Amino acid sequence: MTFGAGANPTGNPIGGGDGYKDILTPTQPGAGNIVTTAGELFDALRDAESGDVIYIDETARINLTGAPAGVVIPPGVTLAGNRGERSVTGSATYAFEIKEPGDYAFRVRASGLNGGGGTIRVSVDDEEIRRWDLDEVGQDWHWSTGEVRYLSGGKHTLSIYWREDDPSLDAVLITGDIGYLPDTAAGGQSGRDNIHIEAESGDLSQGLEKIADPAASNGAYVSAHRNSTARGEYPVSPGGLIYLRAADSDPRIGFIAGGENVRITGIRLEGPDTGSETDVPSALGIHSAYRNLEVDNCEIWGWNGAAIGIAGTGGSDMKAGGYIHHNYIHHCQMEGLGYGVVVSGGATSLIEANYFDYCRHAIAGSGVAGDGYEARYNICGPNFIVSSSHNFDMHGVVTGSTTIAGDTIKIHHNTFMATGPLSSFPVAIRGVPRDGAYIDHNWFYYTQAPPVWQTGGQERVFVTENLIGQNGIFSESGPISYY
Repeated sequence: MTFGAGANPTGNPIGGGDGYKDILTPTQPGAGNIVTTAGELFDALRDAESGDVIYIDETARINLTGAPAGVVIPPGVTLAGNRGERSVTGSATYAFEIKEPGDYAFRVRASGLNGGGGTIRVSVDDEEIRRWDLDEVGQDWHWSTGEVRYLSGGKHTLSIYWREDDPSLDAVLITGDIGYLPDTAAGGQSGRDNIHIEAESGDLSQGLEKIADPAASNGAYVSAHRNSTARGEYPVSPGGLIYLRAADSDPRIGFIAGGENVRITGIRLEGPDTGSETDVPSALGIHSAYRNLEVDNCEIWGWNGAAIGIAGTGGSDMKAGGYIHHNYIHHCQMEGLGYGVVVSGGATSLIEANYFDYCRHAIAGSGVAGDGYEARYNICGPNFIVSSSHNFDMHGVVTGSTTIAGDTIKIHHNTFMATGPLSSFPVAIRGVPRDGAYIDHNWFYYTQAPPVWQTGGQERVFVTENLIGQNGIFSESGPISYY
């Protein structure tokens, strides 16, 4: 027999990320939109049709704060990123100072020496990353237009991000002469208010290299590592970031599935609040009232209400109700809410191979008729620290003379690492399931009390063949605490 999440047969790491095999790439069929800004994302969603893939660039930091509450993903559309990919991305950061505020033009001296493309990704003062499509990138060095933007007086930073096939970079010019573009010769800039930055002078991350070249303006240029077979040495992409900041007093939702067969994969989705306070608005990361939602290989955190909410998708097929797998979900821990995944209104879900931590409840259900979930191969980390922080939960609903707790709950081959406080016990069933709660082949580190608690009745909760304690003491049956 096997116990706990170590039995994971999925072929992908628990929590996704490094080693995840099912990463979509920009060359995926249907991936016609690569977005780095909120405007590009909204435009792509507006025009998307079933089967389309909207690709979130790995360098993107997209702010949803100014958007209407709940950005709708149309039916059949996939929102994809490359979390976990070793994509040979590196970055370089440069400091510069502006004496007089005003509009400034950015120019770059670049080359496609290795047959690279004509796009670079930049961020000024750590703002949203933008993509610059260069005018001309050939075998020789050429100056190209980047963008024109307003800069205040004082110190600034410029960050440039590379992929393996991006152009090599020799120099950057920041000029107050908006119409000025240097010729292809190195040096000799004659525009006004010029700031000349050598590419090799910045703070270079892993994945970049400085290469000597007498044709470069200072005898060297910067490029991403090329033609290496040692891909395991390259940085792991965290995936593009989409985030929401607290902007008003209304509850907020990040994304809403606008129909069936929506998929969100390989991105980071950050909410506005990682704390447990109740005097702030609640926020929900992803909401779906349609079947066949899939959320995988994402990092989702800071949604104090819930990371993922699924409503009314019930049926005999848990996976069709919602498939939530290989995600890292953490810091969703508002008192009274604070769910990683919550099913409600007669919803079901298959919840598989996720890593949960710093949640009030990793998984919860409203308890109404039709609610249910199967949770398998998940790890609940050691940090379930707010009050009433039992890890897996099914609420109870009074119906006549009985209190029901959903229909079917299957909890097997999970590892629960929390050992305290007392309220962080692994499972609470707060009523009597109409079918049953089947809890087996898990590993419960918790020993302060029985690992499974039931209230509102003492039947249809079956606890068999689990390990208890960090030393893994086998328990053939129970124990259950009735309270």
